[in-house]
Amino acid sequence: MVRPRRLLTPAILWLGWSWAVAGPPTSYEFWPELNAYKPLSERSRLMLSAAGTRAMEATLDNRILAVQDAQFTINFDYTLAPVLRRDVPEAEWSKNRLLWTRLGFEYGTSGPSGDDAFRSYTGIVELNGRFPLDTGAWLTNRLRVDFRNLNGEPSQRYRVRLGAEWDDTVHGHPVAPYASVEALYDTRFEQWSRLTLKAGLETPIGGDWRVEPYIALQLNRPQDELSRVLALGLTFKVYFE
Repeated sequence: MVRPRRLLTPAILWLGWSWAVAGPPTSYEFWPELNAYKPLSERSRLMLSAAGTRAMEATLDNRILAVQDAQFTINFDYTLAPVLRRDVPEAEWSKNRLLWTRLGFEYGTSGPSGDDAFRSYTGIVELNGRFPLDTGAWLTNRLRVDFRNLNGEPSQRYRVRLGAEWDDTVHGHPVAPYASVEALYDTRFEQWSRLTLKAGLETPIGGDWRVEPYIALQLNRPQDELSRVLALGLTFKVYFE
């Protein structure tokens, strides 16, 4: 019998491919990212992140990305409820907790200056939860609020994300596949303005390093110039003990 969790990631990937082949024009992007984690205590840690090269939202010029951007983030994470699981790095206790919170600040900026140049300053508040399932998988969820200032204009974004992840092996090498769906409400438009489907996996690559390749399908408002994005993401993670 094929378990549902083994069908979840291929189903999300197939859905992304079907949206890329049919429907409105798609922007293809690459999202690299580097995350560093440093524990402060048994219940708290710092997380530093640098990400870039994706296009500014709602920006497209003849189906070629007109504006590149970068984000730099510092987060303070605090765990609320531990569970017994010891097979993950000590600094990556988000996989060893039922409930944890995040407070962060993000600075975003465009690359070349011009009509579409921007700067953003965003305060981040998150609540993350994990619930074990009988199949051995984990049901994950995240509630997040972004207090954003974009080119001097304040706004808020509310995000709701649901997903699932599990542990597996490929030729004896440990991998952790996952899939998720996230809806975003933007007060600039006073509506739910974005839906993101994401599927990928995380795996150790030696020492304190892990890598997370993934594919994401981002559906924006139909009236946006950039209404659909299909992205290949690659996140490197390093954990300091």
